[in-house]
Amino acid sequence: MSEDFEKVLIQWDKDPARLNMTHKIAQAMLDRTSPQGTEVLLDYGTGTGLIALEFLHSVKKIVAVDSSKDVIAFLRKKLNAESITSIEPLEWSIGNDLQKLPKFDIIIVSLTLHHLPDTRQAAEVFYSLLNPGGTIAVADLDPDDGESHGPEMTVQKGFGRENMEEIFKKAGFTNIEFENVATLTKVSSKTGEIKDFPIFLMIAHKAG
Repeated sequence: MSEDFEKVLIQWDKDPARLNMTHKIAQAMLDRTSPQGTEVLLDYGTGTGLIALEFLHSVKKIVAVDSSKDVIAFLRKKLNAESITSIEPLEWSIGNDLQKLPKFDIIIVSLTLHHLPDTRQAAEVFYSLLNPGGTIAVADLDPDDGESHGPEMTVQKGFGRENMEEIFKKAGFTNIEFENVATLTKVSSKTGEIKDFPIFLMIAHKAG
């Protein structure tokens, strides 16, 4: 990891608007998943671990995965500095070996699903990783015509809730619910003006 990239990540961690947004998402996830302190949790697409850290004292163990080796190295350094041992950073992404992961009681996915090319595959993998009775919490964007990301990024342009519900139902999930939880404020790639992009939270369950 280069020093320049580390500086970018440090600034990412300090941005007030981002901290406020991630806190709102994390609190909504905590409220809706209701951990009892015994759960093993997967934070998929953990980034610098901002949301994982908000679950730190609410679950037994967190496996914080990201596809970026450098981001995981940064998170590991950050956790070591605070002597945090109950969060395990791991370089992993959907399509990699499932045997590297345990089963989970809770899975959280924040603003990461739109970076994955195949939502159906993701839903099926998440279902297979959950213990019976487990819960998944997915925070992401409503359809935005690609405005929330620049044309240089290959991402899905948000999610229609009915379509997303159908995909997760076909993967096996039940009792699927949506609610608005936060807002992403950034420059629109279409107009160049500041715009608010609503963030929803989807909660779904694996029958016990």
